[in-house]
Amino acid sequence: MDDRPADSMTAQIGTRAALRFGILTLQDAPLPELSQRWRHAEELGFDALYVADHVGDYRDLKGFWLDGWTALAYLATETTRIRIGTLVSNPILRHPVLLAKEAVALDHLSDGRLELGVGSGIAGFDHAAMGVDYWAPAERAARFAEYVEVLDGVLRSAGGSYRFRGRFFRTEGTPMHPGPVQRPRPPITVGGQSPTALRIAAALADCWNTHGPFGRSLEDVSAITRRQNRRLDELCRANGRDPSELRRSLLLFDALDAWASPDAFERMVRTFTDDGVEEFVVVWPPEHRLGLLDHIATHVIPALR
Repeated sequence: MDDRPADSMTAQIGTRAALRFGILTLQDAPLPELSQRWRHAEELGFDALYVADHVGDYRDLKGFWLDGWTALAYLATETTRIRIGTLVSNPILRHPVLLAKEAVALDHLSDGRLELGVGSGIAGFDHAAMGVDYWAPAERAARFAEYVEVLDGVLRSAGGSYRFRGRFFRTEGTPMHPGPVQRPRPPITVGGQSPTALRIAAALADCWNTHGPFGRSLEDVSAITRRQNRRLDELCRANGRDPSELRRSLLLFDALDAWASPDAFERMVRTFTDDGVEEFVVVWPPEHRLGLLDHIATHVIPALR
């Protein structure tokens, strides 16, 4: 364990990079309660607010759960400053053209605050709900590559139409009138850890997000994230991009429990900034940890910045 005082740790981190801090608010409560959470997160100064995109609560499929994109539209009207988005949108549930059109509408509704996260869709219960056979890894990778290409292409085609013919997706001319508020399009975050996800992120995305492999220790996730960030640097250069153009984001989930102890959040930020992470996203805490949320927002995060 690092025995340096917390203030020393904070000072060292703060000199390295401008960090971003977000919060994932699962849509597991009625809209008035969600609105209270969102407004509180904005008041606390978080940079971004995210919702999930599944047909049900992955923790309990019988639990209360609202559609992510519908909740996101409400979130856009209940906040004024904070960036908003999905972490991450689910390709099992939506064709990429539909997602692009939804993204444009949300970008207008939020006055240009949308962060568009997209993943490859791995939840079995989503496949079952949509009546879709569970995709094999090779098929999932190929689908995801086409999905993000179409999503990016449609969003960039403001004022025109977009055509694409692939193995899994096709569109014969998607009209994009109007285009998004943000140009050339809202920022896209690619979530995932597979080699395909890394290649897509380096080629097309503005941000890469990971939570690390499930069931691994914090130390393992740190080592893996460090290797993946080095690989992303290589892939960016191969695509003619400056690696600094691709933001690296970490969802503090599973082994990365920001609420495990009073100093857990700060120690994880210190660990993963060393690994190349620039954005940290916490999950809305359980009721008995709400005081810790306020503490890190009002005392820890300002010092880290």
